[in-house]
Amino acid sequence: MPQALNKVKRRIATVESTRKITNAMKLISSVKLRQAQSNFLVRSEFYDELEHTVSIISNYANAHIDSPYLKENKRATKTLYVVVSSSLGLCGSYNYNVTRYLSNIIKNEDEVVCVGEKIFKEMLKNPTIKTYDEFKDILNNLNMSNTRILSHFLLDKYNTGEYKKVVLVYTKFINQIATKVQEYSLLPITYKKDKELELQGPDLGNELDWTLDKLVKKYLVSTLYIKFYECIVSEQSSRRNAMDNADKNAEEIADKLKIEYNKARQSSITQEITEVVSGSINK
Repeated sequence: MPQALNKVKRRIATVESTRKITNAMKLISSVKLRQAQSNFLVRSEFYDELEHTVSIISNYANAHIDSPYLKENKRATKTLYVVVSSSLGLCGSYNYNVTRYLSNIIKNEDEVVCVGEKIFKEMLKNPTIKTYDEFKDILNNLNMSNTRILSHFLLDKYNTGEYKKVVLVYTKFINQIATKVQEYSLLPITYKKDKELELQGPDLGNELDWTLDKLVKKYLVSTLYIKFYECIVSEQSSRRNAMDNADKNAEEIADKLKIEYNKARQSSITQEITEVVSGSINK
């Protein structure tokens, strides 16, 4: 019986040790989540204004010029996907959801720009799809400079005419409990169509092409930047929730083991008392 008690005691100690780790990781993720949310909200205000400006000019430009940035390239057949995952694990189903979503929409002729170590490793399992890994570490040091390099890369690719569109697959942050993987068209640019704006947009004359070109470049880098920040928020939220669940599970297992230990200990004491009483009676 003492051996059984020691075995349960060691299991309790192991679970408690694991719980300390998961609890510490939950606290760290909570701090990172608050920081990421703060950065995301501050940048969202600027992005909302830019998105409104893009909508005004794009509607007017669509009615007056034929721009590849406003219409899907029907002559091409393949799509260039920019897929965002995490580089670290222990974030629940975050990466699995991204991989599953991509597998449902991608075709063999499509290509993938990997953002995050996890999606890069996943794409290595499918050598038939061409992948680019130059930007897989971009979220580890996210700033406008490296985001601009990626946006130039995507523009150069799109301007070759080989791609029907450039699509971002990312995880949208809904709240601290829920996130959702979805796609967003980077090129041609996404804007809300409005018939009134087509007729009443700004009169830019011969500079309409030049203005749209400059606006698209600004809009693309800003869109990537804000969406990447949203992915960071979603990742930290998923990791915090995963560690919170692991912490609760560890607590539940520890409580069950303590009950098991107390029962075994009580049984051991009862057996010892019985042996003592039996011995005294036999004498």
